[in-house]
Amino acid sequence: MTKRAALAVLLNFLLFYFVFSSPSYADSYYKGFLYTYQNNTYMMVPARGIFQSMGAEVKWFGDTQTVEITKDDVKIVLQINSTKAVVNGKSVEMPVPAIIKNDSTFLPLRFLAELIGGNKVKWENATQTAIIPFNDSAIYVRAVDYDAEIQSFSTKINGISVTGVKIPYNSPYKPAVVLANNQIGTTQSLYDMAKSYNATAAINGTFFSAYSGHPDPWNTIIKSGKVVHVGNIGTVFGFTADGRVKMEKLRIKIEGGTNGSYSWPNNWYAYGFNHTPNGNGVYIFTPEWGTHLGFSYGINVVVENGVVKDIKGNQDVNIPANGYVINLSGSEEYLARVFEVGKTVEYRIVYTDADGNKVDWSDVVEAVGAGPTLVRNGEINVDPVSEGFTEAKILSLSFARSAIGVTPQGDILLVTVPNATVYQLAQIMKQLGAYNAMNLDGGASSGLYFKGKYLITPGRNLSNALIFYK
Repeated sequence: MTKRAALAVLLNFLLFYFVFSSPSYADSYYKGFLYTYQNNTYMMVPARGIFQSMGAEVKWFGDTQTVEITKDDVKIVLQINSTKAVVNGKSVEMPVPAIIKNDSTFLPLRFLAELIGGNKVKWENATQTAIIPFNDSAIYVRAVDYDAEIQSFSTKINGISVTGVKIPYNSPYKPAVVLANNQIGTTQSLYDMAKSYNATAAINGTFFSAYSGHPDPWNTIIKSGKVVHVGNIGTVFGFTADGRVKMEKLRIKIEGGTNGSYSWPNNWYAYGFNHTPNGNGVYIFTPEWGTHLGFSYGINVVVENGVVKDIKGNQDVNIPANGYVINLSGSEEYLARVFEVGKTVEYRIVYTDADGNKVDWSDVVEAVGAGPTLVRNGEINVDPVSEGFTEAKILSLSFARSAIGVTPQGDILLVTVPNATVYQLAQIMKQLGAYNAMNLDGGASSGLYFKGKYLITPGRNLSNALIFYK
């Protein structure tokens, strides 16, 4: 296999580690790189992480430049720059030496995984991914180019100044949605949000209530594989655990059940997550909202470890760190009949497109919603009215704007302009090479951060941001 073969085929510019809900039987994702040694190419991976997820203990001894890996009755000792490994006291020849790159120790994946996991490593050339069957699941390791760097750019398109950042498809940078102060309903500078993750690049995220009341987001946010806010208008731009990009006019439905049943009389529903109730509503408040609700109206069902622990009316309540609170207000308070202390409670997310067709977004781990769509499948596709937008600043007016896009190769584009309509922004994104692109929040929220400084300074603190970091 060659270092560059087929990397341009898919929209994968990165790989980052993510483990789904079950710790024992869950797919895991890591990044590695392809290393050519004596005319052959091998997948190299960091010393820790992968092997620890397989139940091994990994130790580093700096004085002797050695790594020690222990799993059950197998003990492996490797020395940097040597092809000799000692396995249970016996010398074994490795196909490639352990090396140090970017101040991290990298080890040959196949050699060690097959010793520790007992299963053969499979190789997918089309995606440049190694797959290790393990514990009725799999560990995925995709090759990235550790030398690929994010680049900033500025240009003028159709008379409009454009400032942007490009994240290469095969770079090691990871995306993350950042909540201001790690909490929904507060604001923070884009600079501080970026610095909190030691991010290389950051751009403002979705719309939020900037001028009155609680600064709640307006649109969908998925963070670390968890839906933490729902806004069923516009478009959502997401990233999967294995490095793919998805963009959809996503609509989310929340279905609830009790005592293991989602059918009447045990079923319930929710409008969304972490959003200040206004009149009639059912909202789920998770720890991303804070330690307590902060308001004292409606009926509050406190769920901890999947069981109703308490039900309080017209009282502020604490949000369990390992649970959530269901707030029922106005005409929706009748749903309180479904809940009682001691009952088990759960909910599930149903994803559809704007036409109601189910779509699979269960693998998306980071996503931000805004819109409208600007470019879809390489063609300009702007229809804000059909996406639910009614305000003139989206439909027709020129404003400072931000956008995110992905090229056919998988490069991510973060773009800002000082004054444009969404139709002009769509033309700009297409000319920049976007295959899919979406409008983000704009006006005073529009901002772009790169390598420790602002390229474009927002005019206010923000509710959320999208960042890229190593």
